[in-house]
Amino acid sequence: MNMFTANPRGADLAAKKIVIVDDYEESCKLLAEILSSTYECSYTSDSTSAVKLINEKRPDLILLDYKMPGVMGVDVCRMVRETESTKNTPIIFVSGAATIDERIKAFETGADDFISKPFHVKELILRIKARLSEKEPEMASELVAANLRMNLLSRQVFVDGEEVNLTPKQFDILKLLVAGKNNLVTRDKCLSEIWGDTEVTSRNVDSQINYLKRKIAKFNGRIVAVPSLGYRLEAQE
Repeated sequence: MNMFTANPRGADLAAKKIVIVDDYEESCKLLAEILSSTYECSYTSDSTSAVKLINEKRPDLILLDYKMPGVMGVDVCRMVRETESTKNTPIIFVSGAATIDERIKAFETGADDFISKPFHVKELILRIKARLSEKEPEMASELVAANLRMNLLSRQVFVDGEEVNLTPKQFDILKLLVAGKNNLVTRDKCLSEIWGDTEVTSRNVDSQINYLKRKIAKFNGRIVAVPSLGYRLEAQE
């Protein structure tokens, strides 16, 4: 796979990530050069490896060419939309000489925007910013720690792709632990946010944690007890 990653110049470590897919390597380099002052850019000119790169990088946005040998841009778009972890990632097609039918097909497959080449750099940047700003206010639909994934909308938990059946209380405790991974989650926080005004003791938390540990035994990490305080989830990323 012909792949390259450019770290943003002068940007912080929390910079948004963009994956660029175009069969013409010079186009990839040009886009990366334009954007790398603000974003962390990765690209591939091999469309057959595009989905693998996207799954590895978990980008905040994808720039995708339409006409590519091997795997067409719309096929990459379709696979991204069919993958749970990337289905909501904004996709902007950047392509030359596309017919109206091709543009329509791109949108039907799941494109969020379509920019024709040649394009104005400022227009590209503004469209990227617009898509990223639309995404930011949305509440996260999933939490991930190593090989454990929580779908917050369907309230499902998967470890190594296998669903783990949890009780509502266990799900809510795990949610607190994964959201605050590597940090202390106190028993008092669990009691107040999960049990509310119900009169229970910290033993209820400990009991649910023990059940939880057994149910997620294949998790690449562990739930560690912090004496007298609470628990911490440690993930082997």
